[in-house]
Amino acid sequence: MKARLDHVGVVVASLETAGDFLRDALGLELRLAPPVSPEGVRIAFYGGENARVELIQVSSPEALAVRLGDAEARIEHIAIEVEDVRQVVEQLRERGVRFVTEEPYVLRDMLAIWTVAATSAGIQWQLFTRLK
Repeated sequence: MKARLDHVGVVVASLETAGDFLRDALGLELRLAPPVSPEGVRIAFYGGENARVELIQVSSPEALAVRLGDAEARIEHIAIEVEDVRQVVEQLRERGVRFVTEEPYVLRDMLAIWTVAATSAGIQWQLFTRLK
């Protein structure tokens, strides 16, 4: 399997506060800020072409409490781009890895799926293949 680190997803209490820090203190450039999702999730990608930081702000207080707890921010997932996400899913299932959804699904310009952290070395991995 050939893979490439794409981004680290960080759930934040404030997209503006975290974004200001990444830009002003660390010098990371805002690369992408898609429209707010129908579920009220705002995201912004900072950094370069090879590896980025994805900030995730959830509007629902209940969902935010589940994803963030008492923290101001926390790393939620690490995203890896693979050549064939369906093939990787099957290989990982053979190793006992479970996934948040049964199958990968289309998300923006990719086919993506997330692991259940307890079955993948304590880390939630987002695995995806870009759609052509």
